[in-house]
Amino acid sequence: MNALVSALNEALDAVPPDLDRLAVAVSGGPDSSALAMLAASAARDRGWALHVFHVHHGLHPQADDWAHVASCLAGRLGLPFKQTRVTVDASDGRGIEAAARVARYAALGDMARAAGVRHILLGHHQDDQVETVMLRLLRGAGLDGVGGMAAESRLDGIDYLRPWLMVPRSRIVEYLREYGPALAPDYVPVTDPSNLDARYARGALRGEVLPAIERTWPGYRSTLERFARLATESAQVLREVALADLETVQEHVPPYDHCVRVSALLELSEARQTLVLRLWLAEHGLTMPSEARLLELQRQLQRAARDRQIVLQHEAVHVRRFRDWLVIDRAGDRSTDDGTASADAAGIVWAGEADIRVESHGGTLQFLSAAQGIDPQWLRGGPLSLGWRRGRERLKVGPSTPSRSLKNLYQERGIPSWERERLPLVYRGDILVYAAGLGIDARVPQAEPGIRLNWVADRPGATVVS
Repeated sequence: MNALVSALNEALDAVPPDLDRLAVAVSGGPDSSALAMLAASAARDRGWALHVFHVHHGLHPQADDWAHVASCLAGRLGLPFKQTRVTVDASDGRGIEAAARVARYAALGDMARAAGVRHILLGHHQDDQVETVMLRLLRGAGLDGVGGMAAESRLDGIDYLRPWLMVPRSRIVEYLREYGPALAPDYVPVTDPSNLDARYARGALRGEVLPAIERTWPGYRSTLERFARLATESAQVLREVALADLETVQEHVPPYDHCVRVSALLELSEARQTLVLRLWLAEHGLTMPSEARLLELQRQLQRAARDRQIVLQHEAVHVRRFRDWLVIDRAGDRSTDDGTASADAAGIVWAGEADIRVESHGGTLQFLSAAQGIDPQWLRGGPLSLGWRRGRERLKVGPSTPSRSLKNLYQERGIPSWERERLPLVYRGDILVYAAGLGIDARVPQAEPGIRLNWVADRPGATVVS
C-alpha cells in the first residue's frame, strides 16, 4: 500500500494550492476503485471535496451493473456520484476503442465543469502504460508518440492526473485483497471481458502477446516504462530544437497567421525540416499527415521552381506555396456553407443601401461614400450582377492608364492565384464595374461625391507580398 499512497500523495502535492475539490473517474473495475478508496482518505485529510464520476458507454450487456457497482462504492465511501451515458460512434474510422475514449473524455470534461472540478484522477497504472507504449510502437509512432501516457495532461481545460503510472497492477490487486473488504465490504470489482478479447488490439496484447514476452523477459514492464520516459525526454529535446528552428523560418502574414519562408526552411537539414513542418502544422491545430505525404511535400519544396505552385490537401485545409511562402489556406474551395457550389452569377439591385449581402458568393458588397467615385444615379439605373472570373477580363485602374488583364493586376498586387478565384466581379450589363481586390474601372461614370465599392468575404483571403 505504501507505494500506492506515496504516488498518490506526490501527485496531489503538485496541484495548485487553491484546490478545494477534485474527482476520480471510476469504471467499477479494481484499478479505479482502489484509487477512489485511497483518494477518499487523502481528500479528507486535505479538506477537499471528492466527486466520483462514471461514464456509461453502453457497449456491454453488463454496463448497467458496472454503473451500479461504481455508484454503490461512492455511497459506501460517502462521496457524491455522477454518471453520464454516452453514445459511442464506431463508424467514424477510428475504431471502437478510440471512439469510446473520445466519448469518455468528453463526458468526464462535461461532468467536471458542471461540478466546478478542474482535476480528475485516473487509475491508469504501469501495465496500462506498457500496453500503450507497445500499441504505439506497433503502429509506427515516432519518439513523440511512444512516450506513453503523461502523469498529468490537460484536455479542454481539465487536468487529468495519473499517479500510478509507475505502479504495477499487481500492487493494486494486493491492496484490494488486503484492505478492500474493510473499506467497502459489499464491493466486488467488475471485469470487462473486452480486456482479454483478442478482437481488440489491447485485448490481444493482454491475453496473448505480453504473457509470451513475460515468459522470456519477466522485467519487461519496468524496461518499457523506462523506455517511455527516455522517449519523452528525447522528444522534448527535439521539440525544443524544432521550436528554435521554427522561430527562424516563420513570419506573421495576416490572415494566414504564421507562414513558413521556404528559402529559410530549405537551409535546414531534411530531418530538421521534418521537425519544423510537424510542429508548424500542430501549432495550427492540425493532425500529422502520413510520413509519406510529409516527405512528398518536402521533396516538392526542394525540387520545384520558386514560381511553381505546390498544394497539399490535408484534412479540411490546403498547405500551399506562394512565392517564398508556405501558407495554410483554410478557406477551402469556392462553395457555400452547405457544401454546394456557389452560383456563377447573382443579380442585385442597389437602392441606396450601405451594403448588400450576397449569400451565393459568400460575402457582402459594400457601397461606401467617397469624395470621388461611381456616379450614384448611374448605379441605380440598372441591375448589377456578381460573377466569377472566366479569363481574359480587363480593368482600367486609372484614367490615364490602359486597360490591363486582371491576371497581371492580381499578380502585381501579390494576390495568390487561389485567392483570385474567390474574388467576384461586379457587372452592369456587359460592363465590368468592379473587381474585388483591385477596385473600380475608371471608365464607368463617376461623380463627386461618389460611391466606392468594397467586397467583404466571409472567409477573407490576403494580399501576400514576398
